[in-house]
Amino acid sequence: MSKQLRRIKFTEIKNYQEHLDKESGLYFYHINGSLKYVGKTNNLWHRFNSGYLKEESKQHRNPKLMQLFKSIPSDIEVIFKPMPKRELKEMESRFIQDWIPQFNKTENPRYEIRSIQRVIARIVKESNRKWMYAEMREYLSHKWRSEVSLEKIDEALANKSGNLSRYCKTIPKKQILMPRNCEC
Repeated sequence: MSKQLRRIKFTEIKNYQEHLDKESGLYFYHINGSLKYVGKTNNLWHRFNSGYLKEESKQHRNPKLMQLFKSIPSDIEVIFKPMPKRELKEMESRFIQDWIPQFNKTENPRYEIRSIQRVIARIVKESNRKWMYAEMREYLSHKWRSEVSLEKIDEALANKSGNLSRYCKTIPKKQILMPRNCEC
């Protein structure tokens, strides 16, 4: 398969074995433009043929996806993004943290405070500048289309567990975030 995205109706995946076999990559389930789930695998065909397409599979399968397969399989599309195995975990985490798919629990800011903190730290590091808490709060609310509550974002910024401080510099009294190496 080419290293570009491939969009396939869930009901037609069996027709793409030769394109998916022995390709590592990410896969994205969506319905009408709404991202439901992101996964990674070392072999896209094996993941689907032995997992999602098989009634009595022993592979881990997301129960909410399985309900969709039974109720509206023709509405489901799967996007495949081939990539090297060494990049899978990092890219899966990043997609989940950026796009907050409804059915992913792990690494998802929709459900985990620590994931919000990781996103905050990544934004601070990549921008290489100082951020006010209020500015970050507004930025994240917009980024996630208000699908992550402001209360959760505030809880992440409050840093009660100390995790945010592990990822970037925090000055709670002034409500400032900074990259670790910044002399801002």
